[in-house]
Amino acid sequence: MNRGDVYDTRLDPTEGSEEGGFRPVVIVSRDAINAARTTVIAIPCTTYRPGTHLYASNVLLHAPDGGLRVDSIALCDQIRVLAKSRLLRRRGVLAAMAMAEIDQALLVTLDVPGQP
Repeated sequence: MNRGDVYDTRLDPTEGSEEGGFRPVVIVSRDAINAARTTVIAIPCTTYRPGTHLYASNVLLHAPDGGLRVDSIALCDQIRVLAKSRLLRRRGVLAAMAMAEIDQALLVTLDVPGQP
């Protein structure tokens, strides 16, 4: 399991407005951490619908990048720590450009100093 991999994942149970169900996630944790731990840090994705407003914490991912079947939104404001046992099937790996956009959205989400 590597940074940038896209997996089908089981996100339930959830509470409140957390993204749930069976959906793709993008692994964003460092490869060294992924190798050493039984968990990963991931971003859930949801299906993009034309006209959907994208926030600075969202990244539009175009199918078939990462093995996605439909255009999707990476919800970088819904960061999750997931047990590896929740990751069911590897779809593929995102292109470097998509990961760079996710990196930027994570900086905005986490309000890292010096970022727009």
